[in-house]
Amino acid sequence: MRYLTILLFISITSFLFSQETKTVFLSGEDAASTVDWEFMVSKGMKANKWTTIPVPSNWELQGFGNYNYGLDKNKSDEIGYYKYNFNAKISWKNKQINIVFEGVMTDAEVKINGKLAGPIHQGGFYRFKYDITNLLNFGGNNLLEVTVHKVSSNKSVEAAERHADYWVFGGIYRPVYLQILPREHIERTAINAKANGDFGIDVYCRNLIKSDIIEIKISDKNSKHIHKVISRNIDFTKDFTTLKTQILNPKKWTAETPNLYYVDIILKNGKKVIHKTREYFGFRTIEVKQGNGLYLNGLRITLKGINRHSFWPSTGRALSKKQMLDDIKLIKEMNMNAVRMSHYPPDSYFLDLCDEYGIYVLDEVAGWQRPSYDTPTSKRIIKETVIRDVNHPSILFWDNGNEGGWNTETDTEFAKYDPQKRTVLHPWELFGGIDTDHYEGYASVLNKLHSKNIFMPTEHLHGLYDGGHGAGLDDFWKLMWDKPLTGGMFLWDFADEGVVRTDKNGFIDTDGNHAPDGILGPYHQKEASFFTVKEIWSPVYIETNKPVNRKFNGEIQIENRYDFLNLNECSFEWKLIKYSSPKNNQILNVEIEKGLIKGPNIPPREKGNLQINLSNKIDTADALFLTAYDNFNREIFTWKWKLVSNKVIVKSIIDTISHAPQIKNNDSSLNVTAGKFTFTFSKNNGMLKSVKNDKQIIPFNNGPVFVTSPNRKKENKNKINVNISKNKNSQVVDFTGHPKLDKLKWTIYGSGWLKLDYSYTLHDSVDYMGISFNLPETKMLSKKWLGKGPYRVWKNRLKGQTIDVWQNEYQNFKVNTKWDYPKFVGYFADFSWVVLETKEVPITILTDNDNLFLRLFSQENGDEPRHAKMIWPEEDISFLHAIPAIGTKFHNAEDLGPQSKKFSAAGTYSSTLYFYFGLPE
Repeated sequence: MRYLTILLFISITSFLFSQETKTVFLSGEDAASTVDWEFMVSKGMKANKWTTIPVPSNWELQGFGNYNYGLDKNKSDEIGYYKYNFNAKISWKNKQINIVFEGVMTDAEVKINGKLAGPIHQGGFYRFKYDITNLLNFGGNNLLEVTVHKVSSNKSVEAAERHADYWVFGGIYRPVYLQILPREHIERTAINAKANGDFGIDVYCRNLIKSDIIEIKISDKNSKHIHKVISRNIDFTKDFTTLKTQILNPKKWTAETPNLYYVDIILKNGKKVIHKTREYFGFRTIEVKQGNGLYLNGLRITLKGINRHSFWPSTGRALSKKQMLDDIKLIKEMNMNAVRMSHYPPDSYFLDLCDEYGIYVLDEVAGWQRPSYDTPTSKRIIKETVIRDVNHPSILFWDNGNEGGWNTETDTEFAKYDPQKRTVLHPWELFGGIDTDHYEGYASVLNKLHSKNIFMPTEHLHGLYDGGHGAGLDDFWKLMWDKPLTGGMFLWDFADEGVVRTDKNGFIDTDGNHAPDGILGPYHQKEASFFTVKEIWSPVYIETNKPVNRKFNGEIQIENRYDFLNLNECSFEWKLIKYSSPKNNQILNVEIEKGLIKGPNIPPREKGNLQINLSNKIDTADALFLTAYDNFNREIFTWKWKLVSNKVIVKSIIDTISHAPQIKNNDSSLNVTAGKFTFTFSKNNGMLKSVKNDKQIIPFNNGPVFVTSPNRKKENKNKINVNISKNKNSQVVDFTGHPKLDKLKWTIYGSGWLKLDYSYTLHDSVDYMGISFNLPETKMLSKKWLGKGPYRVWKNRLKGQTIDVWQNEYQNFKVNTKWDYPKFVGYFADFSWVVLETKEVPITILTDNDNLFLRLFSQENGDEPRHAKMIWPEEDISFLHAIPAIGTKFHNAEDLGPQSKKFSAAGTYSSTLYFYFGLPE
């Protein structure tokens, strides 16, 4: 009996296999699971020698051929020769066998057993296939040969794909596989599933002889059938058969609610199943309402997007599934809801992930700043793109090239294969009712928002090095967010396109300043702008400028910037925190109390209040942390408020109770001895000239120096006066008549603490202003601080960093030579205290002023920084009331909005600093 059961199982399995498409990979399934093929390249590295290469891959990254950036005038034209032997099973003999290539750069000639499989395919970013049934040796070995020309013989393909601002490669870089199909089979489908439940599907079949019926079954993600089986006789008068039905109250697909269904499509001969396929889809309707806005499922949407290359430093455009999933998660983590496929279609798996996780997509065919594909080629490329991608609900628009690289004769080709008739865009111009112009300044965007066109720049705030992206975004988004004709924006771009040069000992090459444009590093390291975007584009929006203290009543005003979700589908966790102290090397905060609450009832695009029921434990807390979680329990953002002023923090740390120090008045200096420390001050300028303890000289000196840019303050030529007074616990040295400082007063406590009170008056437009000291960079080991972090800020990129205790190790390097984050060097906002660990002793610095900036050292600019050049004050360490903004690749900072303007100094500015040359006791 058991034997008969096994035979029955084998028979059923064989029958099911005959119904469904079987996929047999000849290459690996992705860049992380490759298969070695025989290979030889005609020129460059390892030329003219047969060896092996992993497939899929770009051959340059495997040490073959030559590297080229798309802007190179003279590109290498090597040819790659591939061979691979595979077995064709005898059981396949009565089926159709297709060989499918997901992507080959750039011209591919395919042979099976010495015979051409079909015409040479031209175009490096597109899926193509051949029916090789009649070329196979069933039951035996078969030889696959692929000759790949990196440079296309079609000049229009060269112009569209390889004369561009990105790296260009050669090779079979996406998977290769066989499709084993019944002779009569479903070739492809095109779905149109609308938000109201209307469902339509065009089913294309091949080799029909006996088959006469198409049947569909629709199921939800839990495999529950949600509708009766729909059946229709095949329409032999057309290339496809259309089946239609309506689903009552379907769960709609959006980026916030990515509800997916699947449909089983069954080709039958009477009751006999001939072939069966499955397609995933979502119910949704995208509308471009000219003069009104973008609408999805009847509600207005705003796209918060990024441009993304398919790229990895060590594998080029060959990617693993994990890398694609990681990219999806990073995009969602930044609170983005859209991605533009710049400037070619991505791996199909990436689009699957966009469907599943909820990301709106602009799917794009290649073309860049010049007439693109010739018309016959463009028609073929568009067809290859649309028939592969048409069923993805994530795709809202088709892009016919980029920045003038479109062929306007083929704009109508997309609709031939797309029953949804999605809008076609020309990124960079007004077309299809949407103005997608690139890299507009603030004033220009203001004007465009008063036009009658939907404004949605498909490239904006062009990042270069540390500029752009988050820098300037806050002003642009405040300007655009709530305007009806704002379609959204797409930042340029996702990650620095740095390639590992196998011909240069692994050097990461970004082709100078052409490719380091990312919000992430080459290996997708998070840069500071990542967190700025995360806060500004948070769908739970909170303005943190309003002061919060220990008398806080727990009510926080929040804005729901979702397009579809009510905030009652989110949750919030709050914590009361006691900050760690600079008195030791520990960085551990103490959690006093926490709670989890459901989000309030606030509909999309409306404001309301979140009420936190805090206990009297807030009286002992230093900070309130609040984390919002979305409907999938993913963190949206964590906001942090310091509940106590810096004056309270300073009072808890410094020691002012001890005997008064001793002072020695020399001709040009004052020497003050306080405990184990001796401080020397210049009588000529009031500077701290040297610090000594009982063992060594501590190299912190030559300050305060007044710094500003530009420096137009007139100097007072009067002689500086020195006034010395003694208190019970301190010596006070007051320098008056300073040429640039209205006040310069040192208080030296017997405990060894130094207090500096200073002020200055300035009426000017400046990049920065404050005071500086010398502290040799070669002495630095690490820093620990209470302030906004852990990443640095610019005047126009203050959001994203939160007030907490942070710590990082010293490192400094020329921009674009390393990607170690967060950077040690830079401007840090709202600092309360910092401990600088040096090779001699720790140096502890506090301020009792809120909103003071700490600046540490200077970083060398990258090559040709354009408008993203960094500005730094003189000396090594600064305490500033104003810091500079930073520009983008194409715009000076001042073109990016109010926060990017120079600081308008108008009056007197004062601060107090405390110094201790060791850890406080």
